[in-house]
Amino acid sequence: MKRRFLMTGFLIATLALGGCSNVGNKTSNDKKSAQTQSTNKEGSDESVIEDLGVKYKLPESWEKIGVEGVLAGDELSFSFICPDDAKEINELGKKIDEKKVENKGKKDKADEDKLMNLYMEKMKNIGSIVRLDKSDAEKILKSDEYSKYSKKDKVGEMNNYVYYFVYNEKIDDSNLSEASKAEVENIEKSINEFKNSIKPVDPSKIKSNKKDEKASEETIKGTISFKSKTIQGKNIDSSIFKDNKLTMINIWGTTCMPCIDEMPELQELSKEVKDKGVNVLGIVADTPDEDNEELAKSILDKKGVKFDNVIPDKELHEWIIKNVKGTPTTIFVDKDGKIVGSALVGSASKDEYNAKIDEVLKSIK
Repeated sequence: MKRRFLMTGFLIATLALGGCSNVGNKTSNDKKSAQTQSTNKEGSDESVIEDLGVKYKLPESWEKIGVEGVLAGDELSFSFICPDDAKEINELGKKIDEKKVENKGKKDKADEDKLMNLYMEKMKNIGSIVRLDKSDAEKILKSDEYSKYSKKDKVGEMNNYVYYFVYNEKIDDSNLSEASKAEVENIEKSINEFKNSIKPVDPSKIKSNKKDEKASEETIKGTISFKSKTIQGKNIDSSIFKDNKLTMINIWGTTCMPCIDEMPELQELSKEVKDKGVNVLGIVADTPDEDNEELAKSILDKKGVKFDNVIPDKELHEWIIKNVKGTPTTIFVDKDGKIVGSALVGSASKDEYNAKIDEVLKSIK
């Protein structure tokens, strides 16, 4: 199951680095969470990045703090934010997010800059696995791009490529709390362990043991109520629930690739279930936000989605932050907006959604 985890405010996707943020900021298309986009598990504790042709094992201390890689072209970069520093960022992000909701999605540039500066101050880089052509590897490693690294250790060769792990033995721990400095020290102690685990691998010879995972079921209670607008600018409120026996609500985010990937099937589903008295509704979790609203509109247009997608008002936004752990999350409500049945957390197929709809319909007859 591909799952993206919610964080409030402007936080960048790499803050979570084991899921991805989807409330507040867009992620550039050329940078991907290695775990959510390109990783295959060769063993229970070894990650294989097929796009890069490399495998590695994260040290236990790195896993504990949530270190993972972000892939950008031929480089896999590892960074982290210590838990207490992440809490500080989240608290500031939440305040800014609440202010933005009050202002109907309008951003305050000074607030955004303040949060970004705090994020950049707390985010610490460990190093990167780099794949280079053998013919110009030496030249590239001497370039300004890699001058910030004191160590450039070769970790293997594969075909016409050579692999390096570039890093600094001492991680910059300035502007960190004492607790965070202790976390940094533990990571530093494991750098050699991590470096020694890195091995080039031929993706064509990897036999995947990855199984398709279904969306998990989770109990979410409450009543959904809102008075807002759709992404297309149409007035909409929760009275629309009265028009159908059941409403399936898909909560998604603009940086959530599994959410976006399942949209064509959701559109097909929305047409097929009308005869059952079921309506499909979307809620864009990382709005109101001027930029994200434009992005959501573009995504929906490209995916051919015709069913309504709601921009949360203050009440709905607060409910999402309190109750929804990750996107996509799909809930089901009756005519009164009361949540019925269990929620589905993670993407699912059209057949799986159909089966869930039939199950919930039986429970409300």
